[in-house]
Amino acid sequence: MINIENLSIAFENRIILNNINLNIDKGETLVLMGKNGSGKSVLLKCVAGLIDYSGSIYINNTIIPVRSELRKNNLNAPSLSYVFQKGGLFDSMNVFENTAFPLKRLGKSESEISESVLSALGRVGLSGNEQKLPSELSGGMQKRVGLARAICSYPDIILYDDPTAGLDPILSDSITDVICDIRGKNNTTSIIVTHDLTAAKKVADKIALLYNSELVFSGSSNDFFTGNNPYTVQFIEGNLEGPIDIF
Repeated sequence: MINIENLSIAFENRIILNNINLNIDKGETLVLMGKNGSGKSVLLKCVAGLIDYSGSIYINNTIIPVRSELRKNNLNAPSLSYVFQKGGLFDSMNVFENTAFPLKRLGKSESEISESVLSALGRVGLSGNEQKLPSELSGGMQKRVGLARAICSYPDIILYDDPTAGLDPILSDSITDVICDIRGKNNTTSIIVTHDLTAAKKVADKIALLYNSELVFSGSSNDFFTGNNPYTVQFIEGNLEGPIDIF
């Protein structure tokens, strides 16, 4: 469903990603892993059409324009939602309004919006919190509102930017369960940026490991966790010695 071909990007002559090639099939979950600054979130933003790049990204065999603004006129483009690392909520909007935001932009009726929003909030365990402002929510609750906003329009693709970052293991596992539930019920295609090995093992069909602007591993979750690739072994075990420079 998503084909990334020869994707490269540089900022101020610093290469961030170099000739990245990845394929994600319909309904699959790809987890992107790597050190801080390895380009994981940048790759996610390329797929979302938020930044310029060289190379090509195809969705359903249709090449996708670089800028998200251009996608508005592409009626054949599948629907896509982006889950921001810190929730990305509007401070002045309550939970209901934040969740409803994409539906209003799509021109849905008030009854459709209400039904979809209440359903999505129920799926992430936030029923009864519709009138609260983001400032009244914990970090975990804010992340769940972000998830609700992403799923309320039943998108074909969801991009998650470090959805369990900063959460304790119990909250992290609950967020992971929601992601698994979304994929199972909606057959959603997902790309997830994370450092969380436990979450990756639970949700990933495929894993890609980025290092030094390059793709040093791309394969099944099983191969990532049980194989003998020196990059994956060092990353999983947290060894100081290996091909990955820790500094």
